[in-house]
Amino acid sequence: MTTTNNELDTLRLEIDRLDAELLSVLEKRIAIVEHIAAAKSSDGKALAFRPGREASVLRNILSLHSSKLPAAVVAAIWRELISAVGGMQRPYSVSITAPDKSVGYWDLARFHFGSATPMKLHQLPSVVLREVSENPATLGVLPWLSRERDTWWQHLAQGGDNVPKILAALPFIDNPAGGFEDLSSLVIGQAEPEASGDDVTLLAVMTTSEPSRARLNEQLTKAGLPGFCSDSRPPDTKDGDWLHLIEIGEFISKSDPRLVTLGETIGESFIKTVILGAYAVPIK
Repeated sequence: MTTTNNELDTLRLEIDRLDAELLSVLEKRIAIVEHIAAAKSSDGKALAFRPGREASVLRNILSLHSSKLPAAVVAAIWRELISAVGGMQRPYSVSITAPDKSVGYWDLARFHFGSATPMKLHQLPSVVLREVSENPATLGVLPWLSRERDTWWQHLAQGGDNVPKILAALPFIDNPAGGFEDLSSLVIGQAEPEASGDDVTLLAVMTTSEPSRARLNEQLTKAGLPGFCSDSRPPDTKDGDWLHLIEIGEFISKSDPRLVTLGETIGESFIKTVILGAYAVPIK
């Protein structure tokens, strides 16, 4: 019994030592972040939210992880750290749309953005779109349950300096304990999307007439774009234009020459293409 107690005391002392070591390493990491924040103080960017970089970091951490600790727990630790230090560089808040299952949407956003990030809950996507458009320090979380039922993406298709872009998809990692399976959402904000190494780009293609989705898919293939048309919306007025939601299985920049080729392939009915944003492919 004495030997067992001595061993336990030794192990507990080792845990205390490791806790102190972890805290010391954490404080060193925070100090580096403060230097980065100082270097960025005059670059004009509104947010320290770097979804592509964050996705790459988390993928790397989970690839190195080998303990019995659940991957969702490891991800939660790093999400808390990433969100907190991002808020230290430039404070931001999150506005969430939750037409139903409000607690689930709230939990989904809280898991990703951490316990220290200010969040607000709204029933209507229009309120979130307005808040994000008016405040560059606000991110929005909008439901992405069914392309056929979601219309908020049409507001992003107008383009422009203050029009938000899609930046991330939630949940980024499955959490069996959270029940997020039916609550997939997209994050929008006044920032430029960035590549993570494994991404999906969302485009809006505007045409004067109604092409079939099958035809659009063929034209995407001819343009060398690995994607498909997931939704088409008719014009609101008699003289209006058709709007098509395109999903591409890689990161596409606005200068990609394949976008020009797509317009040429569509032909006379083509008006323009608008990049709605991109998101890192979630970890399953």
